[in-house]
Amino acid sequence: MVEEESILKPGERERREIVGYIQQLLDIVNDLMLKYKDELKSIGVINKLTIILEVITMHKYNPEVYMGSYWDEFVSIINTIKQDPKLASEVEEVERLVDRINNIRNVAKL
Repeated sequence: MVEEESILKPGERERREIVGYIQQLLDIVNDLMLKYKDELKSIGVINKLTIILEVITMHKYNPEVYMGSYWDEFVSIINTIKQDPKLASEVEEVERLVDRINNIRNVAKL
């Protein structure tokens, strides 16, 4: 394990860690979209959220691809969803994962 970490490029360990959290995030948000499709449609975020999740899913092993504008837009959509009283409690776990990912992102400078 120590030998493996010593040959990793700078930020590689953080990228791997992000991938694990991204998988959890995708699972939770996809479930949320299935369960609350009508509510997400009524607040006007379902289309953008679907597109962003598709991009993140396609590139989940390459966080540098989506950590730019796609990630910021995703966080913005989660903040919009959080404002809906019915959905606010449903995105608490998503917010925790977003915070973890953002912390790792800052360390990895993505």
